[in-house]
Amino acid sequence: MKKILISTAIVLAAIATFAVNETISSKANSEPLPLPAFNIRVMQYGGSSPQQGASVKYFIGTTLQFSGTTDVNGWCYTTLATGTYNVYAYYPPQPNDGQSGSLLGFYHDNDNDEVIVLGPNY
Repeated sequence: MKKILISTAIVLAAIATFAVNETISSKANSEPLPLPAFNIRVMQYGGSSPQQGASVKYFIGTTLQFSGTTDVNGWCYTTLATGTYNVYAYYPPQPNDGQSGSLLGFYHDNDNDEVIVLGPNY
């Protein structure tokens, strides 16, 4: 009788362990990983002061992936998928821009904080 109880307990423990592991495994596989941060800081011409209100556009090829505006510290915050990006900054925003800068061919695959310095007025 003791052998049957011990065998039953072992089988139940194995089933419970499998069920818990399967639940954890399926949950881990069903939740997507968070996208990595791709933050751009836009600096005024000369690079010493941040530029508030600049337009920042992130492209893969010719497809716009994200467009944002810099905050008071010159930062534009976003999360984007892995890829090779061309990032453009304009101040003031297009179509009335008078300055621009770019980050071309940047491969983004983890958290990135990059800087674009605006060129002189044109």
